[in-house]
Amino acid sequence: MFFAMMEAAEVPCSLVGNGPELKYIKTERGDQICDFSYAGYGGGGVAFPTSNNKKTVGVSNGDASDAIQSAINQVASMPLVEGVRGVVELSAGTYNCSKTIAIKSSGIILRGAGMAAGGTVIKLTGKPHIGIELAHEVSTGDGKESKKKSKADAASEGKAKSQGKPIKIADDYVPSGTRLLNLEQVNGLKVGDTIEISRDATKAWIHFMEMDTLMDGNKLETWMKEDRPISHQRVIKAINGKEVTVDVPLTDSIDSRFLTKSSATVAKVEPAKLISKCGIEGIRLEAPAPAGDWRDPQFIGIIINNSEDIWVKNVGSKNTFPDLQVSQDSSRVTVDSLKTEHPGEIKQSDKSNGYASYVRLLGSQVLMNRCSMSGDNAFYISTADTSSNLNVVLNSTFQGDGSIQPHMTWSTGLLLDGCKLNQGAIIIRNRGKAGSGHGWTMGWSVVWNCSAKSITVEQPPGATNWCIGSSGKYEVDEKGKNTWLFMKGSTVSPSSLYLAQLRARLGDTAVKVVN
Repeated sequence: MFFAMMEAAEVPCSLVGNGPELKYIKTERGDQICDFSYAGYGGGGVAFPTSNNKKTVGVSNGDASDAIQSAINQVASMPLVEGVRGVVELSAGTYNCSKTIAIKSSGIILRGAGMAAGGTVIKLTGKPHIGIELAHEVSTGDGKESKKKSKADAASEGKAKSQGKPIKIADDYVPSGTRLLNLEQVNGLKVGDTIEISRDATKAWIHFMEMDTLMDGNKLETWMKEDRPISHQRVIKAINGKEVTVDVPLTDSIDSRFLTKSSATVAKVEPAKLISKCGIEGIRLEAPAPAGDWRDPQFIGIIINNSEDIWVKNVGSKNTFPDLQVSQDSSRVTVDSLKTEHPGEIKQSDKSNGYASYVRLLGSQVLMNRCSMSGDNAFYISTADTSSNLNVVLNSTFQGDGSIQPHMTWSTGLLLDGCKLNQGAIIIRNRGKAGSGHGWTMGWSVVWNCSAKSITVEQPPGATNWCIGSSGKYEVDEKGKNTWLFMKGSTVSPSSLYLAQLRARLGDTAVKVVN
């Protein structure tokens, strides 16, 4: 039973019910806890593909970078079959690599013999560099990669292109968690179109967020540049009159009161050219102990750029900073059973007051499941941009005195579900003038059935962050605490919000894929 013997109006979180028909209580303005089940490969609950086409690379003396890259390039020339070209299989053993291993085409799986002892180790050597990078490479249009195009051309292909004039959103208020938008007109739009939903970070909104008075001495810090566009892409699933239903819920609200010189709009766009259906499996990345502090060049584990529908499974890393980054232009990523180790604490920077991040979630719809991280004096998981939204960290453990902490600017829709930080902290707050004026870092997040040494969950103006069924020392201002803290120190049912939402949307089969 879920929230037994309580009136719905008394429940500070928006979710009530436990079963195939989850029910959500809405705020007076229509906001609700987001359906996080859309996070992950394929939009959640979708099995990873595989292929019988294989190119095997064996262990050899010397630098293995070129041999692995050559095998990847050969698989890249194979035809796509249901979105997949083939597998580059690394035999058990140690591969010394002084160069970045790059995956620049869709449908490539890089698979080792496992991250445990006796498996596949990629040992990063030479100067600090990225271990494995996924990134779309500009194409000439004939299927052949081009190295002659400029960086500007590459950047252009990596961005969505407008295909129509912006259409104003008619709603005075678009609530967080909704999939519905009422437009002034729908001419030129159809089901299946990709649209960009945009509003500006206006002076009025920045003032409402109390982020226009961040002072560091006599210097005014800039939380977010005035009139900066905040945009998110969605696909139209239905049109009913002037009402449009999109594929994935919005993780932030849009309030017309603060759009004094502009309007929230929808515009049809041509999606960016991204690589997709690529996986990294059964590999351990090892780097030398870090030198200097976190601001100095360090070996990096995996970077995911310009990509969608990607998975990283059963991968380990040691001494890489960060271990993993999902960049702003990437989405629908599953990271399953990532294990990272940092036996040598990386120093806090002499160049700034910041800390290293082990995982940087800058993209959207990322699911981290059954991951394990160890180390001190770091952000285990951080966010840093408005592009970071609808991300989930599920059933993961963290050893050391670090923290899970949205880091800067304004991210929305983060779910921490069943996470354990026995000596660490969960911190969702206004970071104020820290750094360059990090300010409010997160809205519309949920901490669900987690345990930590300490928990801080603060409330931004006009948004809510929930802490439900979680245990730890609560660092909280007494003002308004009942709006976010529920079942302190006791777990609630369902045990996993993400899995309950996935079951409600797609059924038990999708849940079995994740479990």
